[in-house]
Amino acid sequence: MRYDLILTGGGMAGLSFLYQLRQAGLTGLRVLILDREEKRSNDRTWCYWETGTGPFEAIVYRSWDQVRVHGGPEKPLHLPLRGYRYKMVRGIDFYRFMDRFIREDPMTERRVAEMRAIRDGGEEVEVETDQGTFKALQVMDSTWRPPMETPGRHHLLQHFFGKVIVTPAPVFDPGWPDLMHFGIPQENQCRFMYILPLAPDRALVEFTVFSESLLDRPEYEQVLDGYVRGQLGQTGWEVEETEFGVIPMTDEPIREKISDRVMRIGTAGGYTNPATGFTFARTQKRIAELVRHFRTTGQWDAPRASWQWRFGLYAAVMLNVLEQKRAPAPELFYDLYRKNPIDRVFRFLDGESSFGEEVRLMQSMAIRPFLLAGADVLRRRIF
Repeated sequence: MRYDLILTGGGMAGLSFLYQLRQAGLTGLRVLILDREEKRSNDRTWCYWETGTGPFEAIVYRSWDQVRVHGGPEKPLHLPLRGYRYKMVRGIDFYRFMDRFIREDPMTERRVAEMRAIRDGGEEVEVETDQGTFKALQVMDSTWRPPMETPGRHHLLQHFFGKVIVTPAPVFDPGWPDLMHFGIPQENQCRFMYILPLAPDRALVEFTVFSESLLDRPEYEQVLDGYVRGQLGQTGWEVEETEFGVIPMTDEPIREKISDRVMRIGTAGGYTNPATGFTFARTQKRIAELVRHFRTTGQWDAPRASWQWRFGLYAAVMLNVLEQKRAPAPELFYDLYRKNPIDRVFRFLDGESSFGEEVRLMQSMAIRPFLLAGADVLRRRIF
């Protein structure tokens, strides 16, 4: 059987693509989803900020209209979100929602298979797997990962280890998630705790690191447990779930369109914000653009706005500051949120700010580290 569309990868990007495709009224396309495993556990949490509602509003687990940022010993910043909400979607809720959606869709098929090769033959695409070869008019691939090896580019990782814990005492304020809590030893890296309170005695507590390499697993446990014991003053807590993840933070050139009939989506397509690691909302926005373009033109490769290049440059400069340790990370991020309205910061990180807003944001930061970083970025790209 030849399909209209094959989605290689059945994670957030692939399933979001199917959902938005159907929600846009494109119900007659025969779709095959190929993934190497079934998603049956709460293996990750996606968070994002948003005004209004998005395609997966029905499964938002928690949302907040304010956040905190702790710059180490500095007084924490309490930041109302000024029209935005910070939203949390659990992996298990997303997978179950899409399981039900797929079961009710007669034009979608899903198979467990290990991808081996994708070949564009001109008239159709062949996807070779350990379960056979499948053919389609178009493939959207979310399985590819950036090689992180291009000379002159920045190759950091955001890696995190989190636990949903229940504490003996009510130590969390459910109204205030901690976006970044730098009150832990930095060890010459960028390290912070990320806390999503679910109840006075229950929260997702996550230890996050921006660095060039991963830590040994015991060190993640040691830092996270030390924070709960030392700063929260708790012992004997219960662990409901754990999660571990690695997100590339890179200005590696990533091509979205690979050939006439093969495109990459999600992290594979460069949708992850290189400087923050946030992916969920950017993926939804780009998929919506692709689907709208296809409905209008019959073609998938929706062009990106020409002015978007500057946000890639901004991200590269930020990565250089972090990579070369040109400024202490706690001071850097604390100043970003202290000296700018948070809606300006969110628009900037979403690539939706005006040039005037970007200038004001830059003026609020320490000038020398970013000038040095900007010069280094240009030097690397030229030479």
